[in-house]
Amino acid sequence: MVKNLLAVGSVFVVALLLVGLTFSSTVEERADYVLINNTEPKTLDPGLATGQPEGRILEAIFEGLTYRDPETLEPTRGAAIKWDVLDEGRKYVFHMREGAKWTNGDPVTAHDFVYAWKRFLAPETAAEYAYLLHIVRHGEAFNTFKGQVEALRKDDGIIAKWKARVDAAKASGDRPEKGLMEAKAWQAFLDENKVRDNVIRAKDEGLRGLLARVDGALTEADCATALAGLEAEAARRDQEHKDAVEHLGVDEGIWASEDGTKLHIELKAFTPYFLHLTCFYPLFPVHPPTVEANPENWFMPDTIVTNGPFKMDRWVVNQKIRLRRNADHWDADKVELETVDVLAIENRTTSLNLYLTGEADWLPSAYPPELIDVLKDRDDFYGNQGFIVYYYRINTTVKGLSDKRVRQALAISFSRDVICNEILRKGDRPTSVFVPPGVPGYEPPDSLIDLDNDKNNLEANVAIANKLLDEAGFPKGANGLRTGFDKIDILHNTDEGHKKVAEYIAQQWEKNLGIEAVAINKEWQAYIESQRKLDYRVSRAGWIGDYLDPNTFLDMWLTKGGNNQTGWGNPFYDQLIEMAGDVRIFLRDKETVLPKLREPDRMKGFLEAYDAAGGDSGRKLDAISKIRFHLFREAEAILVQEEFPVIPIYSYQVSGLIRGDVQGFYFDKVKRLDGSYGPNLKDIHPFRYVSTARSRARKGK
Repeated sequence: MVKNLLAVGSVFVVALLLVGLTFSSTVEERADYVLINNTEPKTLDPGLATGQPEGRILEAIFEGLTYRDPETLEPTRGAAIKWDVLDEGRKYVFHMREGAKWTNGDPVTAHDFVYAWKRFLAPETAAEYAYLLHIVRHGEAFNTFKGQVEALRKDDGIIAKWKARVDAAKASGDRPEKGLMEAKAWQAFLDENKVRDNVIRAKDEGLRGLLARVDGALTEADCATALAGLEAEAARRDQEHKDAVEHLGVDEGIWASEDGTKLHIELKAFTPYFLHLTCFYPLFPVHPPTVEANPENWFMPDTIVTNGPFKMDRWVVNQKIRLRRNADHWDADKVELETVDVLAIENRTTSLNLYLTGEADWLPSAYPPELIDVLKDRDDFYGNQGFIVYYYRINTTVKGLSDKRVRQALAISFSRDVICNEILRKGDRPTSVFVPPGVPGYEPPDSLIDLDNDKNNLEANVAIANKLLDEAGFPKGANGLRTGFDKIDILHNTDEGHKKVAEYIAQQWEKNLGIEAVAINKEWQAYIESQRKLDYRVSRAGWIGDYLDPNTFLDMWLTKGGNNQTGWGNPFYDQLIEMAGDVRIFLRDKETVLPKLREPDRMKGFLEAYDAAGGDSGRKLDAISKIRFHLFREAEAILVQEEFPVIPIYSYQVSGLIRGDVQGFYFDKVKRLDGSYGPNLKDIHPFRYVSTARSRARKGK
């Protein structure tokens, strides 16, 4: 079989010539380890990176408080030599490793982490992952409250506009019965002025009640309550922001001991995955003098200063990044690889050719999908279910797509089975929910999408979808197309598989719904920028869980979340995610929250178990875990039963080709949070302790 594939693969050699790549060892000595990274990184600033192509490199050249053990992916001691866990998991004290150095020779201290984390949270940094540190005391206030206060209080801001709207209603003779203005007018004001974005998780009870008022009329007293609530939220957020500015990084939230040997962290609530965050690249330290000297481009090869087991050697744009072992790293003696080349190649045929001809050691997933049936029989092929979801984002701010009925129609009018088993044929599993399988104890909700009879039910689903579009005010015209509905561009980054999926879905939407759609390709950085700016209508996306918990998939969709990028927000969704982050909030407010749940009886059972646990801490923690997971289940139900700001399509089969002489590469033995072992769901393979025949021969092993 291998010989047959090599014969087939030989026809791909021409691809190298066509794209002008020159990776041959005749140009320079081959690196000890070469991996195909699929695309050019958009940045190597840990605080601004968001993708796997960046993450693979950042985990090699930087080191967090902890790093991922290559075999289990569990956090182990990195820049911190040990840590104390206090106050039932709400406080951590990290003891910094003596001898840890930056590549310029400076010591790595707790002050570097304080600087990096405050910079990460600073609103001017505009870090998309900043919400990760909202779990830290003062983190959210430091990151978001200043902008919210300005939006509420400025001269032409929300409060001023509401006062003017109320005055105009009082002056008008056209009033609804028993009120000052229709609730619909109030809701329109909220939408037009993005009020919910700026009073996220409002604590003023009067305002919270009115935010949900959609029927009837608002009285003058109601309007006054709304004004008082907006002013109260502005005052609260203003004070909390001032407190955050005064204390964060100094003596609360995050702070360092004077000598820099200890880092203190205060969390708002016990966070079971916190240590996994400390080895995730957004929370890596940066070297303050280097960043301050060149804020925009400090991470380029001639200026970058790092603290990981590898360091940047050079960056040849759109070709490769070469890394070299950092001989001054505290763990350098255990690092086997002297050099690593990370290749930026988007063409799958070229990538496979490089692997087959021995120019690459690891090819993760990026091979022509039509060859999967041949590839999967090779000894060097690996594959297993991944903790990754493939989905479409929908820009909910544009005409038509702002209506959830339209989004529901789009979600149910194509076959996921066809995509997985006829188009891609890589072993991916159709999905109707957003959180992929793999989290012990978590049960996702039912979905509007029925996967049991995916292809058989398509005709019935299409009938429902067309009815939804009619109800939304987009009837079919004589030409069979929806009147008043703009063509949908389906944005995707450069990749044959993404292109095929987008073309199929575009064809299905036009055929089944009368909605014109077309696949639009952009290279990685332009694609990322278009999503960030909401310069799209529908966009392909994929998300790898950063830790084994539903939160890593569901906290993305918080209103104004940095990785949301759909324009969608839902106050109750935000509240559910907040309560899942701190179950004490739910226990305090359960009487008002229970009636809003889709499955209140299920939650009541978990609450009964919590009450019955009494002083048994083990039983109580088990009940809290179940309450927490059910809150996530309720939040996910909002996404996949009703709102659909995203359309889940399939959960990935992670796979690749790894050369047989590579050691220290694990794909089938990863430790889970519950202590069990399973496959490498995230296809993360740190090369810190990887070795190859080339590296071993050089060391005489």
